[in-house]
Amino acid sequence: MHRPLVHSPSGRLLALATIALSLAIVPLRADAQPTRGPVYAGQTVQHVPSEVSGEVLVILASEREGEVDPALQSMQALRQPPFNGFHSMQLLARPTIHLTVGQPQNVPLPNGRVLQLALESITPEGRYRVRVSINRPEQQDYLPLLEIVAPPGDPFFLAGQNFMGGTLVIGIRLGERPAR
Repeated sequence: MHRPLVHSPSGRLLALATIALSLAIVPLRADAQPTRGPVYAGQTVQHVPSEVSGEVLVILASEREGEVDPALQSMQALRQPPFNGFHSMQLLARPTIHLTVGQPQNVPLPNGRVLQLALESITPEGRYRVRVSINRPEQQDYLPLLEIVAPPGDPFFLAGQNFMGGTLVIGIRLGERPAR
């Protein structure tokens, strides 16, 4: 039985985004202006970069009792609702990605779908404005799922696709958290 966590008004499956506690979702407005000079990862810079490296975490989560992969145990967002309802989590894949503004990158998922990530911009404050989509089975087009603004190093998660008796959870982490 397919049990998506969220449905769009049209009934199509949308992924649920749960953001790590420090991750802020910022409204995407064309008229938004930065309130200070160019800052990247807490440091003033002359040029804001147009690319970032990161990773995608492909997780099989289940409500059945079991183990949580040691690589996932320290991720706070996975211990918060709705993810705390999963009692087992297995890390299936952890591909690295390199995103450049305006150049979408595809990541194959184990259920036959394709995750598409597109870096829209890097804000003057050093946050990553990203569009995340997953294609429909047997289709070439992509369903836009999320547009978010993520700080460096903090993962955000999508969930909802049924796979192997559990739920696929996709985590995306871009850049490195700045040293404090």
